[in-house]
Amino acid sequence: MSTERKEAILDEAMKLIIENGLNELTMSKVAQRMGFSEPAMYRHFKNKQDLIISMIQRISGCFKEVFQKFDQNEAPEVFLPNYFEAQLQYLEKVRGVTLLFLSESAFSDDPAIRQELQKMFRSQTGRVAAYLELAEARGQIRQEVDPAAAALVYMGTVQAIITRFLLGGQTASVFDSSRPALNVFLKGVIA
Repeated sequence: MSTERKEAILDEAMKLIIENGLNELTMSKVAQRMGFSEPAMYRHFKNKQDLIISMIQRISGCFKEVFQKFDQNEAPEVFLPNYFEAQLQYLEKVRGVTLLFLSESAFSDDPAIRQELQKMFRSQTGRVAAYLELAEARGQIRQEVDPAAAALVYMGTVQAIITRFLLGGQTASVFDSSRPALNVFLKGVIA
């Protein structure tokens, strides 16, 4: 089974979700877009659940790659804005499909999909919390700040900005007035 083919299928599945939403995602529709039969889809993915979980894992991997580009030894006033902007760049690049997809998936009744989403969310907030714990040990954040709670607020700030971007019809840049929101977070966290 070709990794390139599997990635191409994931690309087409994401495009289909962008156009029609998660409810319209079917193995048949993705196969048709790929130019092969529905049974051929099952050589790459067991079922729709497997396809959705693979998309979640791909998105999670992209978020991890974005995080790993930055030096965790940098001070919060450098690291957090750089990471924040990189996350927004990634989400703007995919035109918000990531949060659209994740928002729709979060309402799934499928326990395996929900479990994969929870795993991704824990990874995201866990990376930020781990960074904040390092910064706390260096005396760079306020002692009264709980790193896990601050990570949750940080991720909520990213999500709120992307949601505003999506609701605004994606006509403006995701960066429009995003820095003031980050600055409020930084003022509450940095020592």
